[in-house]
Amino acid sequence: MVRLSALGDVLQVLPALDALAQRFPAAKIDVVTETLSSSLLERHPALRRVIEFPRARARAAWKDRTQRSQTWQLLARFVRQLREHEYDLLLDWQSNLRSAVIRMLARAHRVIGIHPSDGGELPGWWPGYRPAVAACSTHKVHRVERALHVVRALGWEGQTPAGQLGNFDTVHLEGDHGPNQPVLLHPFVSAFGRFKEWPSSRWEKLAHSLARRGLPVLISGAPGDQHKIAQIVQNCGYAAAPAPCTSSLAELTKLIDRCRAVVAADTGVVHLAAIRKVPTVGLYGPKDPTVNGPWGENCRVIRGEIPCSPCTLRNCEHSFCMQSITPESVENALLDLLSTTTRAR
Repeated sequence: MVRLSALGDVLQVLPALDALAQRFPAAKIDVVTETLSSSLLERHPALRRVIEFPRARARAAWKDRTQRSQTWQLLARFVRQLREHEYDLLLDWQSNLRSAVIRMLARAHRVIGIHPSDGGELPGWWPGYRPAVAACSTHKVHRVERALHVVRALGWEGQTPAGQLGNFDTVHLEGDHGPNQPVLLHPFVSAFGRFKEWPSSRWEKLAHSLARRGLPVLISGAPGDQHKIAQIVQNCGYAAAPAPCTSSLAELTKLIDRCRAVVAADTGVVHLAAIRKVPTVGLYGPKDPTVNGPWGENCRVIRGEIPCSPCTLRNCEHSFCMQSITPESVENALLDLLSTTTRAR
């Protein structure tokens, strides 16, 4: 199976991976994914091995003239791993030009991808199979269901699995899990998606209001966001505290598991919290949460509804949709979720 791209994209195919393993319990399944998300799948019970596509490392090596020769070494190693085995079936949950290259390099007898109406970018004449009809032929369908639709085309008929991580499910957590669990606020998104950020002043107001209700609040971010975190903490009058710095997905998962709830914009943290069954509030503006929102019963979505949202833009100078979301609406959704949700572990 092939699923590249960002953290959230990989998390949203994990229920379909469980369904695939149930449909073919004797199958030996390998997965191709990018280095950033590969640790999500290490030692996954349904997988034989994880093949890392070193896209980011190869690009960085190519930009550095002194390291350029390593680009070919990285790609050659990847191709060797990819062609080490001959496959009966290659399942392409990406179905774009990048995954098409992997299709051509792999030694697979059959290939099945997602339907073009479900987000597949490859033209109809491209070699390979696809479901006879699209999952979203009559209405919008979440990406989790789109991935599952391909497995249903292979004969699977069960209910939607919850999905599971790899080695993270064996992590032993430490610390208190009692009533003083903090609410985790994650204000940041990737550099590629800056127009999906909620203004810092709104996070500060939300943190201050939650603290007044007696809820401990942590502000999290990537290692490079520590200065911004400190600024938010200071501006909210130290009503919140910086979350422990996490340098890996395993550490981030530990942090999320220790929290009573997570509030974040449209980023991988939302989907990671949702799959861990931690109460989650996602803030959405440019993207449609019906398709891209967090998946699960413990989730709420606050959407900035303005005439141009959702949109297909890759960038936006004003992001009025995100600015239209008020701290009060986020706080009310969070409090309602906490009052009605029982944590399931």
